[in-house]
Amino acid sequence: MKILSYSKALYSSWLYYSPDRLLFDAGESVSSIMGNKSFAIERVFLSHGHTDHIAGLVSLVNIRNNAMGDKKKPLTIYYPRNNFHISELMNYLNRTNSNVSYPLEWVPLEGGDEVQVFGEEESSRNPRYVKAFSTDHSRSEVSLGYNVIEVRQRLKEEYEETPQKEIKEIAEEEGRDKLMEDYRQKTFTYGGDSVPLDPKKISGTEVLCHDCTFLNEEDRKMYKHATLDEAVDVAIEAGVSKKMLGLHISSRYKNDLEKYKKKVLEDKKPSFELELVPPGQIYREY
Repeated sequence: MKILSYSKALYSSWLYYSPDRLLFDAGESVSSIMGNKSFAIERVFLSHGHTDHIAGLVSLVNIRNNAMGDKKKPLTIYYPRNNFHISELMNYLNRTNSNVSYPLEWVPLEGGDEVQVFGEEESSRNPRYVKAFSTDHSRSEVSLGYNVIEVRQRLKEEYEETPQKEIKEIAEEEGRDKLMEDYRQKTFTYGGDSVPLDPKKISGTEVLCHDCTFLNEEDRKMYKHATLDEAVDVAIEAGVSKKMLGLHISSRYKNDLEKYKKKVLEDKKPSFELELVPPGQIYREY
């Protein structure tokens, strides 16, 4: 399993990204659905402080303290700096969970901050990071999105036309480092439930999780959240290479997902795969 998610606008939203054991947002039901897999979570990244994105932290913190599992395993929760609602919840949990048996740390982030999530050892190849970027949720709500970035290697540009035989000789005589360079690839992006994301902040990502609260533009009465058309436009402009996952969809569309998906694919003709997460249903991707 690569992704496990539950998303229903106004009720609950969360997404577990198993390659790096990351939980993005923590709406209610996260620990109930994940069960003892809740102990696999190493880091939580919160997009903002609205109840449907943070209410599940109360049970998650307690489950990690009382259920059958590794009760000594650390849990770190990252959140937008100066977010009032999250700060209040943090204070509440600290007051009511003084007997937590595991290291529980809260770390504020700002746009541009980076957290290494894999490959801390010097010998590790392809280290990965989560980099925060600012989003626009509402005027009074500080919010962030997150890019998972992997450091990869590729042949230096000056050697791209070099015959394979010469490449092999250079590698044997001067070492592989002579030929290769590091580059940073966005592999996964989580945008929370903001208005349309800035394509520049997520450009080149392989997989984009974007708010799609409104599948029909006519149903949006004010400029909040995003429409399906807007999300697909963002993904196209950002150069998403593999998949766009539409999240936070209003339950009014629960029986019409395929209709709207078919229409936007016909209209926009994106080069990537499009998947809409059914509101109120558990979504798994393997």
